Amino acid sequence: MSQVHHFTLSEAGYVLGRSPAVLNKAVDTGVIQARQRKVGNAVQRLLGSAELRFLRLADELDKDLTPAGRRRLYGALRKLPSDAHKLRLGSLELDLARIDADLEDRMARLEAIRGRIERKGDQGEAFIRGTTIAAHLIAALARGQGVDAVLADFPSLTRDHVEAAVEYAKAYPKRGRPYPAQSLESTLAALADAGAFDDDGDPGDVEPRAVP
Repeated sequence: MSQVHHFTLSEAGYVLGRSPAVLNKAVDTGVIQARQRKVGNAVQRLLGSAELRFLRLADELDKDLTPAGRRRLYGALRKLPSDAHKLRLGSLELDLARIDADLEDRMARLEAIRGRIERKGDQGEAFIRGTTIAAHLIAALARGQGVDAVLADFPSLTRDHVEAAVEYAKAYPKRGRPYPAQSLESTLAALADAGAFDDDGDPGDVEPRAVP
């Protein structure tokens, strides 16, 4: 890869197509190593290009690598410059160009998604750029209702907006209480379709009552 990148576990999970929990376990069990960065009172784990390259190669070479072979491969990748695309292990030469190109494409996709979202306020809430609509809200609604339903509820948004919010939420999961998976408009419409607001008959005269 042309540059040295360091990713949080959720960012690396997006680039690799793995869950942060799987990457966290790989660090805990010593399969890979992570740098640490303090963010407030928390410690954040970061993965670099060697870790991403190793995990992609390990996927492809899983049946051909012994535990010792994995350790040797990982050690060699950690010493390899990020702009070198060939790795020698004894008489074996591995061409990393295809893997590096794929990782670069995913990194570029992540950067493009970040460009569609902006953080505002003291809590750093993520909003779709140019709007006051929370990105994680749209992502939750899209997962629960589908993109077309979200576009009907939020006519100012485009399909690209919604898809960017969904991708952003994968790389940057919301902390704290999750957003609902259905909008108020859709919930009310569903209740109406189910007859929740139908008049069941004349309730008769209602006597006024004194307010205590």
